[in-house]
Amino acid sequence: MDKFEKQITAYVADLTYDSLTRSAVQSAKERYLDSLAVAFAAYREPPVEALRHFAMTASSAKGAAVLGTAHKAPVDYATVYVGTMIRALDWNDTYLNREPAHPSDNIAACLALAEAEGRTGKDLILATVVAYELQCRLCDAAGIRKKGWDHVTYGSVSSASAAAKLMGFPPERIRDTIAIAVTTGNYLRQTRIGSISQWKAAAFAQAAQNAVRAALYVKHGMTGPCDIFLGKHGLINQITQGEFDLAARFGGQDGEPFKIDDTYIKYFPAEYHSQSAIWSALALRKTIGPARVKDIARVRVDTSFHSYDIIGREPAKWKPDTKETADHSMPYIVAAALMDGDIALEQFEEKRFRDPELLALVQKVEVAEKKEYTDIYGKSFPNKVAVAMKDGNVFEQETIDPKGHP
Repeated sequence: MDKFEKQITAYVADLTYDSLTRSAVQSAKERYLDSLAVAFAAYREPPVEALRHFAMTASSAKGAAVLGTAHKAPVDYATVYVGTMIRALDWNDTYLNREPAHPSDNIAACLALAEAEGRTGKDLILATVVAYELQCRLCDAAGIRKKGWDHVTYGSVSSASAAAKLMGFPPERIRDTIAIAVTTGNYLRQTRIGSISQWKAAAFAQAAQNAVRAALYVKHGMTGPCDIFLGKHGLINQITQGEFDLAARFGGQDGEPFKIDDTYIKYFPAEYHSQSAIWSALALRKTIGPARVKDIARVRVDTSFHSYDIIGREPAKWKPDTKETADHSMPYIVAAALMDGDIALEQFEEKRFRDPELLALVQKVEVAEKKEYTDIYGKSFPNKVAVAMKDGNVFEQETIDPKGHP
């Protein structure tokens, strides 16, 4: 094993439920409530329906529930379906550092395997904390978005680790599971570029499915490649491209806090970087009055570079043609908040994001980096929205941290 394989494998093998803090356990329970709520809210979303139909093409008495039905599917089928449910509305939790993540994406693998393997609630919580810990630590260690890789690549490690934990594997088999998942689970950032498709909802779910399959392969005797992090063609050389500042201690080691406590629950069903901008826009709407929104001449959003790069840079953000593009568009989200006085599921229906009057306001929105916000990125995620009226008056509102931020 290379040193990172040893570090991660030992952590997964050694962590026990009794070593979890009360806060970590409570956070895990809250993330399950949040994730299942947004999952069932997404039940009739097109990508969810597609994966539900897929999951129901196979049956397994020892599998896992296809949530919302009486059907049991093979555990990997259930995983990709439930994962898509959790992610579809872009309302599940978030963690942001060098790389972004939605750590509750791991819940699908944990939930399906815990059911199929007959594990306890404590086993489920423990595996969930493991998954959150590893995905967030990897996000701290290296950014891969600018290198062309999607953040769900790190899910190959986190979901595989949780799966191996639920399988009760010894260290060598944990390593094999992670190695197989990482070797086969590297994902292109193109998923989130330009006009964003329904695949955004399923991208991590497929990575989790792949991780579950890796665990199943290992269960039946398969071994995995060596030196998966530090090898010549391993993750660090190929994906992080030399950058990899992995913490020496993980949650529960020598008093280190658990990362699950640092993740953020969303108030609005939109990309996390927009959350504080929504609060600013809603406050400005009250200030200027709903009737005067039509008199807005220009809107400027000051944000961090990361926010600008992800949801405020590409031309597609000013002309969203899919629900997925709209919920990842700072110009659209701010304009909709100003015009509608809310950001809810209705704002991401096609009839709304194609509305000519709303799109005219979207064209008036400018998004720019504010260096002070970039400098504090990772600790806070502020936005400032400035509205210039046709009569020359300018109104500004800054929001540092949105509701749901720890």
